[in-house]
Amino acid sequence: MTETPKAIDLFSGAGGLSTGLEWAGFDVLWAVDNDPDVEETYSENHTGELDIADIRKLDSEDAPVDQDNIDLIAGGPPCPTFSRIGRSKIDSLDGQTVATDDRHYLFEDFFRFVQSIKPPVFLMENVANMESASGTLRESIIEEIKRQSKEAGYQTTVYHLDAADYGVPQHRNRIFFIGNRLDQPNPDLENRATHREPVRETETEMTVRRDPSAFRSTPQATMSEYGGGAQEDPRSGREPWITVGEAILDLPPVSPEGETPPKTADNYTIPPVTEYQEWARNRDGVDDWSEISLHNHTCRGHNMLDLTIYKLLGEGAGWNIDEISQHLQPYRDDIFPDKYKKQNPREPASTIIAHLEKDGHMFIHPREARSLTVREAARLQSFPDTYRFKASLVNNFRLVGNAVPPLLAEVIGWSIQEDLLE
Repeated sequence: MTETPKAIDLFSGAGGLSTGLEWAGFDVLWAVDNDPDVEETYSENHTGELDIADIRKLDSEDAPVDQDNIDLIAGGPPCPTFSRIGRSKIDSLDGQTVATDDRHYLFEDFFRFVQSIKPPVFLMENVANMESASGTLRESIIEEIKRQSKEAGYQTTVYHLDAADYGVPQHRNRIFFIGNRLDQPNPDLENRATHREPVRETETEMTVRRDPSAFRSTPQATMSEYGGGAQEDPRSGREPWITVGEAILDLPPVSPEGETPPKTADNYTIPPVTEYQEWARNRDGVDDWSEISLHNHTCRGHNMLDLTIYKLLGEGAGWNIDEISQHLQPYRDDIFPDKYKKQNPREPASTIIAHLEKDGHMFIHPREARSLTVREAARLQSFPDTYRFKASLVNNFRLVGNAVPPLLAEVIGWSIQEDLLE
C-alpha cells in the first residue's frame, strides 16, 4: 500500500461512495459514470478526475492513473434489473425482460477492471434484491460474483447492511462485496456498526445540544418529541438510530410567507440543535446563522390536491393511491401504483430512492404539507450541507437517491484500511 491509499470509483454517480472513502483517508484519483448530469456535482465536490463515459467501452488502460499504485477499486453498478421497481418497469416493456437488459451484467465490467488492474482490495455495492436475481449459468448473481472473484484470486465476503446501523438517518438495506487477494480475513462489518434500534422509551426523545432554553415546553408538540436521545446502550456501546427529526427539523420552512406552492429557502434561521445537525452544517464559529447561505433546500411544486392530502396524513402514516376515495385520485391507480408516505420524525427515514425525481409522494415532510427538499433528502443520505448538487431540481433528486450514503461508505473504508491495507 502507498502511504495514502489510492482508489478509483466506477459507476460513481454524484460521489457518495467517493466521499465516504475520502473521509476514510483514501485518495480517489479517478471516477467514471455515464450520466452527464453527475459531472458538475462530482467535479464541484471532489478533486479526482471524472470521465463521463460508458464503462462498457472503456479498458483499464483508459484510466488516467498509475495502476500499480491502486489499492482499491470501488463501485456500485447500476441496479435497475435487480430492484423490485426496476424489474417491473423493464418487464412492462414490449419485447424486453430483465434477462435481456444488458444492464443486468454491468457487474462484469466492474470485474473486468478488477481482473486487469488487480488491486489488493475491491468493494462493490448493490441493492438487496440482487440476492434473488439469476445469472447466466442458472446460478444466483451473488454466487456468480463470488465465483468470478475467486477465479480472479480474491477472497470475497458478502455483507447485508442497513445504513441506519452506521449513523445514517435512513433505513437502507444494501449488499456489499469486499474481496481481497492478501490472504487475509475480510472485515467484520457487523461489529463496526455504530447505532442500533432503540430499546428504551426515553430514546425516542430528542437530546437538544444547543441552548435548550430556546425550546421551552408548550402544550403543542415540541422538538423534544422528535428523535432518539444519544444514549449508549451499555450492552453494545452503540447509540440509538438517528431519526428524521434529529436530521432535518432544524432546516427552515420553504414557504415562510405561506407561498403556494412551497418552493425554497436560502438561509438558516436557527442554530443546529442536535449533534447530527451540527455535523451536517460542518461550519465552526458561526454566530449568526441567518447570514449563512443554505444550498439545495428546494422542493418541487405541488398542486392544492396533493398539499391537502399531505396535510391529512399523520406522521409516519401512508396510503396507497388505490386506498384513496376516487374523487381524490390524483392518478390512474392501474398505471401509477404509487403511495403517499409521511416520514416519521421519531424514526429513521424510509429508503431514499431515485424515484424522488418523479414525485415526492413517498417522502412527505413530517411537519409541513410538502415533499422533501433536495437538501433534506441529502441529509437523510448523510451528505453534509456543504455538498452542493448542481444539476436541475429533478435530476438532483435522482442523484441523491442513487448515491451510497457517505457515512456508511466511510465506515467501510476505515474497515478496509485497518483490517486489510495496513
